[in-house]
Amino acid sequence: SLTQLRRDTLVQNFEINAIGPVLVLRHFAALLAPGPSLYAKLSARVGSIADNHKGGWYGYRASKAALNMFLQTAAIELQRKNPQLQVVALQPGTVRSSLSQPFTQSVPVLLEPQDAVAGMWRALQNLPPKTGCHFIDYKGESIAW
Repeated sequence: SLTQLRRDTLVQNFEINAIGPVLVLRHFAALLAPGPSLYAKLSARVGSIADNHKGGWYGYRASKAALNMFLQTAAIELQRKNPQLQVVALQPGTVRSSLSQPFTQSVPVLLEPQDAVAGMWRALQNLPPKTGCHFIDYKGESIAW
C-alpha cells in the first residue's frame, strides 16, 4: 500500500527488475545474431499500466513497467541495425512456486512450471514481425502497455 512504501525497497525492486536486466541486454546486444534473431526477457502483466485494476505492489509494478520501457527503447534502437530482430517482454503466467504461493487464491489459472515454459516457447515461435518490442503472455496474447 501507499502507506508502506519504503525507498530502499523501491530501489531494490528497480535494481532487480529493471536496471539489472537492461544492463545484461547492453552486454548481450553485440552477441545477437544478424538477421532473424530473438531476445526475450521475463516481465509481468502487473507491469502493464493499462491493465492495472487492483493497485498496490508499487515497486514491483513500476519496476516491471520500467523494464518494459527499457525493452521497447532497446528494440527500436537495435532494430535500426537489424530489422529482423524480435525483442519480447514475456509474461509467464502465474506459475506454481514458493514465490507465487501467497497469491494463488485469487488466480484463476495456476500453471505448472513445465506448462508455463511450453507455452512461452510456443508463443516465441509464433511471433509476427513487429517494429518495437512485443509484450505478450505465455499464450502468445498481446498485453496492453
